[in-house]
Amino acid sequence: MAYLGDTSQILVDTTDVFTTDQKFATLDDVVTWARDVGDANKVGIIITRSDKKNEIRGRNDKLILGCDKRVAPSTDGSGWKVRVIHGVHNHGLPDQYHGHPHKTRLTDDENKRVEDLTKRKVAPRHIVLDLKDQNSESVVDATLIYRKRHMMQIQERGSRTEPQHLLQWLDDAKYVIWNRRKDDGSDVLSDIFWAYPYSIKLLNLFPIVLVMDCTYKTNKYRQPLLEITGITSTNMTFAVGFAYMESEKTNNYHWTLGKLKELVTKQDIFPKVILTDKEFTLMNAIKDIFPHTTNMLCT
Repeated sequence: MAYLGDTSQILVDTTDVFTTDQKFATLDDVVTWARDVGDANKVGIIITRSDKKNEIRGRNDKLILGCDKRVAPSTDGSGWKVRVIHGVHNHGLPDQYHGHPHKTRLTDDENKRVEDLTKRKVAPRHIVLDLKDQNSESVVDATLIYRKRHMMQIQERGSRTEPQHLLQWLDDAKYVIWNRRKDDGSDVLSDIFWAYPYSIKLLNLFPIVLVMDCTYKTNKYRQPLLEITGITSTNMTFAVGFAYMESEKTNNYHWTLGKLKELVTKQDIFPKVILTDKEFTLMNAIKDIFPHTTNMLCT
């Protein structure tokens, strides 16, 4: 370890430990060797880039590892050799590998634990704490847990598209679902409405006041999500239903509110008050679908 001039910048030179005349049969052998050496010297190794001979990315004529260590095929074709381009680090070497993508990979036991806790709806930050309780030296963070959960979702979805998976999940969970396709003759969905049976029961018990509002750009489908909420006689709120809509045009609101109206079992009982923001297309649709309902604006 050395210091640069009279500054406090720490320089750590690992050139010697990564310098070798050894030749490796395959790229995997090179990466394994480099990571083993890195582990012994507190240096995390990652693959940063692979180049052609003319420096164009995309082939395996050259492989650049983290910390600027480059490997390339031997000129005589007998294997791969390592050449250290720059082995000096401008920082101290860590006691732990917190946040390092290679070192923070989940072990088999950790993978199973994350899967089990995710199925139990445990929040990622609490999963991290649980893993640290199991292993005090664990450097796994919430980012890795989110990545693992995303991969679980992809595996669960299988060959289905995301909308297909959503509809299948809602059907499996016994939701009441309606959907319609775009009117251009394609199979692209334009609107989806769903409600849970117990929510429908609550709606018919407490239909007096409803609250409606859209959220924007907060879901993977990048569509407006209309949330419909009811209020009980004890001023408790409950979710009535939800709808993904292609857009906030009157036609979309007409279709969605029409499905909401179908949830009411007694045709002579409808909401007395619907509370919304100043969304004119929604307000106009309420006038058409629930003509005897008072539309109030939230302040």
